[in-house]
Amino acid sequence: MVGISDYAHTDLAAMPAADMGAEHLGRLLRDPSIWGLAQEHVTVLGRGTTQEQILTAVRDAALAAEDTLVVYFAGHGLRDPGERLHLALLDADPDYPQIGTLPYRQLRDLIRHAGHRAKHRVTVLDCCYSGIAGGMSGAAGPSRDDLATALDEHDDAHAAGGGDEDEYGDCVLASAPAQSRSFVRPGAILPEFTGELVATLESGIPGVGPVITLERAWLRIRDRMRSRGSPEPQLFAQNNATHHIHFRNRAPHAGDEREGAASGEGVASDPGPGSDPGPGPGSLERFLAARDAAERAARAIPDAYTGMSCLADLAVATVTADPAGARKLADEVIRRSPDGTDSTRGALLLAKAAVCLATLDPPRAGLLVDEAERTILAVPDPVDRVAALIQLTTPVAAIDRERATWLVGEAEDAAYRIPDLREKSSAFRLVAYSGPLKDSPKWRQRLKDEAEEYGNDAAGQREFAEAARVSARGAARAVGVKQKTVKLLDQLWKAVELVKIAKELVGSGHHHQAVELLVEVERMIPEVGPRERGQALSELTLALPACLGGGAARTIPDRVLALTARVRLAVDGFSDDARGDRMADVAHTLTQVAWQLADSDPRRGVALIHDARSLTARLDVSTRKQHLFEDTLARALIRVGKALAPLDAEEAVTLAHEAREIVRKRPRYLQDVAGGAVSTLAQAAQALALSVPDRAEDLLRECETLTQDLPEPHRESALLDISRAMSGAARAIAGTDTERVDAFARRAERVARGLPDERRGFALSEIAHALLDTGRALAGSDPDLAADYAREAERLARQDAAEHRDTRLVEIVLLQAELAPRRPAYADRARRTADRITDDDQRAYALWHLAKALAPADTEAAERIAQAIPKPDFRAFALTEIAKAWL
Repeated sequence: MVGISDYAHTDLAAMPAADMGAEHLGRLLRDPSIWGLAQEHVTVLGRGTTQEQILTAVRDAALAAEDTLVVYFAGHGLRDPGERLHLALLDADPDYPQIGTLPYRQLRDLIRHAGHRAKHRVTVLDCCYSGIAGGMSGAAGPSRDDLATALDEHDDAHAAGGGDEDEYGDCVLASAPAQSRSFVRPGAILPEFTGELVATLESGIPGVGPVITLERAWLRIRDRMRSRGSPEPQLFAQNNATHHIHFRNRAPHAGDEREGAASGEGVASDPGPGSDPGPGPGSLERFLAARDAAERAARAIPDAYTGMSCLADLAVATVTADPAGARKLADEVIRRSPDGTDSTRGALLLAKAAVCLATLDPPRAGLLVDEAERTILAVPDPVDRVAALIQLTTPVAAIDRERATWLVGEAEDAAYRIPDLREKSSAFRLVAYSGPLKDSPKWRQRLKDEAEEYGNDAAGQREFAEAARVSARGAARAVGVKQKTVKLLDQLWKAVELVKIAKELVGSGHHHQAVELLVEVERMIPEVGPRERGQALSELTLALPACLGGGAARTIPDRVLALTARVRLAVDGFSDDARGDRMADVAHTLTQVAWQLADSDPRRGVALIHDARSLTARLDVSTRKQHLFEDTLARALIRVGKALAPLDAEEAVTLAHEAREIVRKRPRYLQDVAGGAVSTLAQAAQALALSVPDRAEDLLRECETLTQDLPEPHRESALLDISRAMSGAARAIAGTDTERVDAFARRAERVARGLPDERRGFALSEIAHALLDTGRALAGSDPDLAADYAREAERLARQDAAEHRDTRLVEIVLLQAELAPRRPAYADRARRTADRITDDDQRAYALWHLAKALAPADTEAAERIAQAIPKPDFRAFALTEIAKAWL
């Protein structure tokens, strides 16, 4: 049984249904109630299987077969210009079918040569153009030459084998004619042809006796697909082979075992090779047993809503296998929907039950959805209404996708009605990531942009409100000062007093009120006498950095800069020996504002820095003022450079180098700036990793060199930033260049090893994050390499502190769970990783994902994992997924 689900070429869509088809058909052939093959006589090959592995497995099975050999393939089929069929494997190229494929002729020849002892040789092809195997055109019947092509029949084919020639024969079942494609119907877990074959074997055919011939099964499949207008499957048979191959019939039947023979079908009494004639548990029985186990687990969940939700999911899974049982579960969910829950939760349970009833009782399902919708639309609080509407979209989408999309629109409208900006931002983010918007990327992006904008507004609004607080005492003092006598000498006193009050207001967080007082002072300057004006200006400019460079700069930057510009003009218009120092205060203020604007508007910060430097370049400034300005300038360069790195990495590099030039003048006083320059260069390297990787590596080497001259603790901080930047660079190129990822990760780990314990664990965890991103990117194309990255990530994550280690280990289990269906060893590794998670909730979550991923491929192993889940709700969720897998 071969099912190829993954393909490297972008023009070949992934086909998980093919892998599922091989697994499911293999289970049926082993089932004693259908055919009863021994476990070791059925080989299933799935994702990533190579041509050599397929041919080796076919050879071994063919050499061992004495009665019947069955070879099944599901996946993409390609045809070459010579109209020859090629079975696509992982590296297949649809433009050049000879590459990365298994030529059908090669497979056929191997079956013929190695399987010469088998009485019957059956090839089942569920792929596009599979009818080429018989040389068919359209739906017409095969000619003798077509049969010879498909089966490689020769006149003396059975001479050497002896026996009745009519008992010997080959057959090929093709899912579609030579010029037609095969399909996986939307929402189906199996390819269409395979799904019909599985359904026929599982359910049987009523009224045809205790066994079903292969021909009878094929006729039923053909009729069902023909009635849907699907491509018509093809059958090529030799010597009535399809009359001699038969399966036990699970459907109710009348008459004895010879009923089929009496009707001319030639059914043998032996139900199948190597089978036990007694009844055995089929997949239906296994499903019902798994369903019952999941139901018991759901009823054990303490939270009533969670338990009922799980029962609703079970009802949906049970619909096709046990309609009566499904209806019973759905009725219980509906009956208990008000119990122990609020009206919103009750409505959601009604919608979940409606999914089950959509196929059993569509009118009732529609009424339930209507009731759930009315209840949730009536929720008064818009925050709660948004959350409930988005939850409602999930069950509704399973019934009516257009209606689910309409509900998303209602949720968006409700989000606009939320008054609090922070809650509004969260609501828009919730709507943006709703399931129905998966296929609407523009709508989703617009909502994400809204969420970010409202989030920024909320943060700005909170800070503005805090900075705009008014001090009644400060206001009273200011009024008292302004009401004093108006002599020219008193104007200087007023200016000095108002500046003093402004400084005190800033100290107590009343930033806007302080700005208003400084505006008053600036307006008073022309009224101060010429002899005292210089002192008044000095008092004002000296207060500017402290009063304008903090909360006011962040919340009312335009007003702050307008005031600074007017003060600058006043300083320019009054010439004395202190003019340079006053202008240095103005420049100092501009750099402070640039520092505060770094996050919100880094490019404006760059412009302010350049403006500040130009102010002091042409004036005589005292050494003390110059040093104070340079200190602030250097820190502003670093602050703005870090914020600018993701937007303009090269400009950030320039700012870091400018800061280092200032450090060289005063190394003893600016050691923190030297470390900050290294961090800025590292962040710029991270930003360049994807677009200009060589430049990024050069910058990282420069960073490592510069850290050698840094004293502690600045060296430790810089090394941590370098390690994080290397990890970030590896994440940026994850899946595109594994060699560079490995190089960045090795260098990051080497740097991290030089950090103290409390910082080393964090740095190693960041590297593990990068390796996980790479593993996730490779999971589909190279699962073995992805597993290697997961293993390396686990090695690093286990060295982190316990409170952070569990979170990273969960991420590792999720990657290993994605790989587990392809290799059993990956499941074992994931289980061991999960066992290292100390927090019960996180371990339960990880094991649930592992059981869910493993259920379709190895249901019994998934059951063992589910039983080990420490939390009853996650255990019930896992058992529900396992029950679904048995279908």
